[in-house]
Amino acid sequence: MGPMKPVLALSLLIVACCGVTAGVLIQEQDTLKVTVDLVNVPFTVTDRHGRFVPGLTAKDLAVEEDGRRQQIRNFARENELPLTLAMLIDTSPSVRPVFEEEKTTANAFLETIMRPKDLALVIGFDRSVTLVQDYTDNIRLLKRAIDDLELGGGTSIYDAVYLACKEKLGREAGRKAIILISDGEDTTSRLKFNEALVAAHQSDTIIYAISNSVRSFFPYGRRGRIGFGGGDIGTLRKFSNETGGATFVVNSENTFRKIFDQIAQELRSQYSLGYNSTNTARDGKFRQIKIIPRDSSYTIRARKGYYAAKGTDTR
Repeated sequence: MGPMKPVLALSLLIVACCGVTAGVLIQEQDTLKVTVDLVNVPFTVTDRHGRFVPGLTAKDLAVEEDGRRQQIRNFARENELPLTLAMLIDTSPSVRPVFEEEKTTANAFLETIMRPKDLALVIGFDRSVTLVQDYTDNIRLLKRAIDDLELGGGTSIYDAVYLACKEKLGREAGRKAIILISDGEDTTSRLKFNEALVAAHQSDTIIYAISNSVRSFFPYGRRGRIGFGGGDIGTLRKFSNETGGATFVVNSENTFRKIFDQIAQELRSQYSLGYNSTNTARDGKFRQIKIIPRDSSYTIRARKGYYAAKGTDTR
């Protein structure tokens, strides 16, 4: 492995067992704090042919929370707003046949998507979860971090998503996304799927999942799995569906490069709306969000909901 900044191993034992955050291990950054009263929802709109729909305004949409209509306060095209991106890359032995292609195309994706004021980080995960490169706008550092990833043992997807959202993305405001590259089969996490999903919801992060199962072109459907022991796409789809993202499968027709191009196009085609919830209870409960287009032929993809603040908490 070539020279690089010190690798920071995110300690799940500290977070899960002691109740102490890993914030003391992570360089502090100035972030804008957003209160729970304003609910921000990034979303995409496609037509019946799957093409992104440009030029919409707030008048073209309605938003409901738990079935009650809400008044849209803010509306924007998000493609010009800064993006905070977390690359979560599976380094377990099962990805060995596609590992080098995966790294090459991930680097090309960063070159394509990163704009001034955008920030990205790189996390590798196998049995452990390692922050290889903290937030930076320096593409050279990000690419070097990806190039220096090495294969290990085990797969801790739930831990990786939880820690990325809880310890990093949850501290940031604005547009946030995870690119999760894995075969989807968790074997070594200490946390459960639901704990990782709650952390994603609480951090307002969209998850785009890429199934890199080397046997993904042999589907047989049992338990949502793909290939002959080649991963679990069901886990990846749950993460993306709940957070308003999408899941992609690498195969002979849908290459890493094509998938990264699709994600880049979507991130540039997003909208965002904000509303002040009519439910002022600070009860920490999950609230469902539904965005309704005036044109019924349009399809909207957005996160399923959010967790309200509890007591005097902010989000």
